[in-house]
Amino acid sequence: MILTLLSFLGTTLLQLVLLNRYFFALLGSSQQSRQRIIVHYLLSGTTIYLSSVSFFPVLITGLLSISSAFIISWCYSSRIESKAIFSVLYVILGFIAETLSYGFITQVHLTPSDIDLGSQQTRLLILLFSSLIFFLFIMLIKLFKRQRDYKLNKWYYLVLGLINIVSLLILNTLFFHTQENNMYIFSAFGILLINITIIYLFDQLIESFQMKDELQQLHKQTDYQNASYQKISNSFQMTKRIIHDTNKHFVYIRACIQTGEQEKALEHISKTLQVMGNSYLSIATGNLVIDALLNNAINISKEKNIQIKYQVSINNLDMINPYDLCIVIGNILDNAIEAAQLLLTPEERFISIRIFTHNHMLTIQIVNSYAHQNKKKLKENSEFHGVGLLNVRQITEKYGGHITTTAGETFETIVVLPICKQVP
Repeated sequence: MILTLLSFLGTTLLQLVLLNRYFFALLGSSQQSRQRIIVHYLLSGTTIYLSSVSFFPVLITGLLSISSAFIISWCYSSRIESKAIFSVLYVILGFIAETLSYGFITQVHLTPSDIDLGSQQTRLLILLFSSLIFFLFIMLIKLFKRQRDYKLNKWYYLVLGLINIVSLLILNTLFFHTQENNMYIFSAFGILLINITIIYLFDQLIESFQMKDELQQLHKQTDYQNASYQKISNSFQMTKRIIHDTNKHFVYIRACIQTGEQEKALEHISKTLQVMGNSYLSIATGNLVIDALLNNAINISKEKNIQIKYQVSINNLDMINPYDLCIVIGNILDNAIEAAQLLLTPEERFISIRIFTHNHMLTIQIVNSYAHQNKKKLKENSEFHGVGLLNVRQITEKYGGHITTTAGETFETIVVLPICKQVP
């Protein structure tokens, strides 16, 4: 009896290893602390062990298996919808592995011909072989899964969930008719193929939506840069005209001074300086992305009566991909402008921008006015903004930086990116 319980403990540890490898193949490395990971694995292991040594009905056993997988899934950074689908899929693949294991045992006569599924020895043997088969499934998943996550429309998750539930129902029916027809093995392989295909299609769907969003971001960057090019061109044309008319201005100013009309001279000088000032870009750091995005934000803020202050002091940013920089700054500025414009009076609307480099780090700090009562209006495009913030976070992690957001009387976003090495 003790030996059997120890054997079940061994298979529990084996299944925890499989869960670890399964979610690593799907979602990549865990981002949680070691203490939290240990707690999750202890809870999941306890659930698996109780399910293995007890004789619960099939429904309860299935729910316990889903729960054990779902507990482990929280060790990984992913959307809760993806965690739920992959947890159910884990049970489906496990069910298929047990079905194939049962077929293998009966075919090679590892147990007497009259197999008793209630026997702990038989269940232990099935668990052992199914774990080996499940390991092969994981190797198959690793061939094409790219360990990424993306927010899809809820209907996609609903369809995938329904397919998983139907697969479980079919497998449950097949398993209890295995002794009547050996063709169930081919049916199990068919369901395996369907669910592996689901993982592949799910991955391709994520890639498609990511590419669509990246294309949208690229179009936005192009629009910003085109606007910046046009503004630079207009600036050069305006400056050229001013320089061409400089002699005329000096002649008029000299005449005003000679006739004692200093006020007219000063007024004309002020007007000329204002025209010259308007002919230049508000921000001209030499970095096209920053110049285009900030000047565009300044123009939009003026149109929407938003007070905007900025302080930019940067060195060489060649190590940061312009496309990545556009995603980070562009999304933060868009969110800041949208939040600020919702305040009722122009006096309340403001945006403060600080972008600077120090000790091989680029820091982007944007503070904007923020009204809690306007949350509903902000949520109208919550899916788009959620994608934008997710993209910013992904770019930040890509460079080994970090992002923090603080919501209070104002909303503050700080992004820090290392610029000491080239990132692919």
